[in-house]
Amino acid sequence: MSVFFLKLLLAHCLGDFVLQPKSWVNKRKEHIAYLFLHIAVHTGLLLLFFLPDLSKYWQTVVFIACSHLVIDSLKIYIEKRWTNKPFRAFIVDQLLHVGVLLAVVLYAYGIPPEWLTYLWSAPSLLYALSFILTVCVSPIALRVFFSKWTSESDFLHKPKNSLADAGLLIGIMERLLIILFIQLGFLSGIGFLLGAKSIFRFGDLTNAKDTKFTEYILVGTFASFTLGIAIGYALRLGLKYLA
Repeated sequence: MSVFFLKLLLAHCLGDFVLQPKSWVNKRKEHIAYLFLHIAVHTGLLLLFFLPDLSKYWQTVVFIACSHLVIDSLKIYIEKRWTNKPFRAFIVDQLLHVGVLLAVVLYAYGIPPEWLTYLWSAPSLLYALSFILTVCVSPIALRVFFSKWTSESDFLHKPKNSLADAGLLIGIMERLLIILFIQLGFLSGIGFLLGAKSIFRFGDLTNAKDTKFTEYILVGTFASFTLGIAIGYALRLGLKYLA
C-alpha cells in the first residue's frame, strides 16, 4: 500500500511542480490546450510508473487523470473569479488532488484497522489538541490579552508597506517551531529563534519614535513564546503520562 501511494504522490509532484512550466500555468487560463497537455503529462507519468501492472491499474490511471482535469478546471475558474486569492486556490487545489490519491489507495486496500486505533489514541488526540491551541486558541488569547492596548490606535496603525496578517502568521509559525523544538529536546533552538526574531525586529525597534511600540513588540514576543513553551511542555508531559 505504501509503495502504491508513493508512486501516485511522486507522479503528482513531478507532473504538477517539475514538468509543468510557469508558462503553461499562465496560458492554460486562456487556452485549454495547455490544460490538456498538463493532464497528458500526468497520465504519461502514471502509465510509466504502473507499466508492469497496467492491466491491473489502468482504471486507476484513468480515474486520477479525469479527476485531475476536473480539479484543475475548477481551480482555473476560481482564479478567474477571485484573482486576489491565489494562495487559497493553490492550497485547495493540492488538498483535493492529494485527497483523490488517498481515496484511490483506500478504495484499493481498504482502511487498515490500526489507522482507526491510532486516530483515536491519546497521542493523536494530544497532537490535534496542541495544534488547535497553537493555531486557533493562542491568537484569540493574545488578542484578548492586548485588548486593553489595541484601542490606542496611535501606535498600532500598520504601515502601508506592511503585509496583511503577517504578525498573526509569524506568531503561529514561531509557536509551532517552539513546540517542535521541545518535542525534539532541541531547547537551544528556542534561543536561536528568539535571537533571529530579535535581529529582524531590531530595525523596527530602533526606528520607533514611541516607546509604546517597542513595549508592544517585546510584550507580544514574550507572550507568544510563553504560550508556545507552555503548550510544548504540556504536550510533552501528556505524551509521557497518557500515551
